Amino acid sequence: MENEIKVPRMETIKTTAQIFNLPVHFVRCKVASGDVVAVRAGKRFLVNVDKFAEYLNTSTISTDLTDDEAAKNSRVSPINLRR
Repeated sequence: MENEIKVPRMETIKTTAQIFNLPVHFVRCKVASGDVVAVRAGKRFLVNVDKFAEYLNTSTISTDLTDDEAAKNSRVSPINLRR
């Protein structure tokens, strides 16, 4: 099928830290700063594991945006972890 949607693998901050054998604080700081792709789901944050691995391997995250769109959105906006 040409129009298949790829569903990203999303995990909690704690699970992401366990997968990569990293401190939870490190992953939480990357989410809070907007360096990695994450979404809020209720009281938890879900991290896109594939994008996190890409971030760790290259320190940059490729996007599917055109160059003009990428220039406008050069950084993912930070997520407020405190309520």
